[in-house]
Amino acid sequence: MRHNVRTVNQLRTFINTINNLSADLICTEAITTHNRRLYEQYIEESLVERDKEKFEKYTTLLKDLDNNE
Repeated sequence: MRHNVRTVNQLRTFINTINNLSADLICTEAITTHNRRLYEQYIEESLVERDKEKFEKYTTLLKDLDNNE
């Protein structure tokens, strides 16, 4: 009986860990998607404004974002 309780507790711990990792991955993906859209918007604005510094800043951030995936 004691062995079954320990096995069930280990299984619960494992499932909780998997759920936490899944939530972290979902949050990370959502943040990355949000940042990508934001950077693309800023890049478009910088082209309209002819702002070279802003363009370089956000293209670099977008490249870094893509390289970290």
